[in-house]
Amino acid sequence: MLRIGINGFGRIGRAIFRINAKYPRFRVVAINDLDPNLENHAYLLKYDSIYGRFHGIVETDLERKRLKVDDKDIAFFSEPRVQDVPWQEHGVDIVIEASGVKENVLAGRELIRSGVRKMIVTHAPSEGVDKTIIFGVNENQYQDAQHQVIAASICDANAIAPILKVVHENFGVTGGFITTLHPWLPYQNLTDGSVRSISNPGHFWTDFALGRASTMSLIPKQTTAMKAVRQVLPEVGKCIEAISYRVPTAIVSSSDVTLMLDKKVTANEVNAVMEKTQKQHGRVFGYSTEDLVSIDHLAIEQSVVVDSRWTTVTSGGLCKLVLWYDNEWGFSNRVVDMVSLIEEHQAKVPANNEKSISSRLRRSVVRHSGRVPDHVD
Repeated sequence: MLRIGINGFGRIGRAIFRINAKYPRFRVVAINDLDPNLENHAYLLKYDSIYGRFHGIVETDLERKRLKVDDKDIAFFSEPRVQDVPWQEHGVDIVIEASGVKENVLAGRELIRSGVRKMIVTHAPSEGVDKTIIFGVNENQYQDAQHQVIAASICDANAIAPILKVVHENFGVTGGFITTLHPWLPYQNLTDGSVRSISNPGHFWTDFALGRASTMSLIPKQTTAMKAVRQVLPEVGKCIEAISYRVPTAIVSSSDVTLMLDKKVTANEVNAVMEKTQKQHGRVFGYSTEDLVSIDHLAIEQSVVVDSRWTTVTSGGLCKLVLWYDNEWGFSNRVVDMVSLIEEHQAKVPANNEKSISSRLRRSVVRHSGRVPDHVD
């Protein structure tokens, strides 16, 4: 089982932890976050306003700086730079970079050189990564020997890109426009004010409207959704644009997708393809025929659900699709899937070419402390 470090224990970091705690696929052995208050992190893990109580025992050991979850000890750090965390001393194989800070992404190469095998980035940076992977689009392009810093992209792209791929392969897409409806995010305001950047600490957004009270208005804004889609679907993505609205809800996003199709089809034919895709790839794709609203899609594990009620095709070849996705839970499931994908590939590496965790940990302790440990965990 791979050993994981989480850098940034906010909404996405905790969602990843919760998902893995329910269905363990790896072991989290270290967490780093700017907030040094370990008791607060334990509290936020135990009680979540959206996903409810954590089903497990969460305790703290303040003297040893450990988060204790059920019978597992997890080392806790509060370093501003990801490369300053002693991941190697805890035998970390993969660091999940969930802080959203650009400089931490750019430090990925340094982490790899120091002994960490991989870094998974939970957004879509334009530099510093070897490959962006979106499940349902290009996960088969992952190359373990070549891709060390991997981006999992963003929630919108994880929902939109698989749908665009299916539609293009079946009907051809020659153009389009997408409007995303996205719940408020932590950096927005309850009352009017300036908005601080998360990716570039110390800087402020120049999109002044985004600083308005998030619970009172629909806030139109630019979106990086299609820029992120183009990283994995350049040919289709280049002919589609998008805008976004921040909406006064806490969770679950929607995308209103309008596409110009190359072939003459009916709405029933489009829905038939979507339903077939769901049956073949149910972990990524969902398909709904029910009269549901956004909150009904809370905690869905799929990247996207097609709401078949609103699929429409005009005589001029325009196709309308309505998509739903839990912008935290669905995306975090794909990050967990990324760890599994890496483990599957590394399992194929001959044992004599693979460094064991214990030997890497032993060398790391010697390098940092000058002593040989009696045992390794």
